[in-house]
Amino acid sequence: MSDTDPKPAPETKPAVDPKLALKTAILEWKKKYAVQDGDPMLAAVELWEIYFNHAQITPSLERLPSFVDFRDTLEQLERLCGDFTGRAGEIIQELRTIPKLRSDLNQFPMFALVFTSAVALLAGILIGRFVR
Repeated sequence: MSDTDPKPAPETKPAVDPKLALKTAILEWKKKYAVQDGDPMLAAVELWEIYFNHAQITPSLERLPSFVDFRDTLEQLERLCGDFTGRAGEIIQELRTIPKLRSDLNQFPMFALVFTSAVALLAGILIGRFVR
């Protein structure tokens, strides 16, 4: 070959239809594993195929976070989780003291009831003596 001979054009791959590629892959998979037509796995694959045919998949225009941004976010999340854990521990501790507080409060009204009853009984006795 000489330098003046035209070089052959590079082969271009034809554009592959994604639906056709999926069907081809499913058929190859069925042949490879000898999957029968009534197999439940085929029903699942058909459901995925329906989803991909009707899904409105649009590429996101948002910028993906960098590793530094991701790491900073995780560090902030760790700090917030630590703060949350501390506050939750304080609340649990307070909730554990409530039954004791409640029992203390319940004992006070009992004492007040007994004291008031005793005073009323004494007043009744004294009134009874002097009224006759």
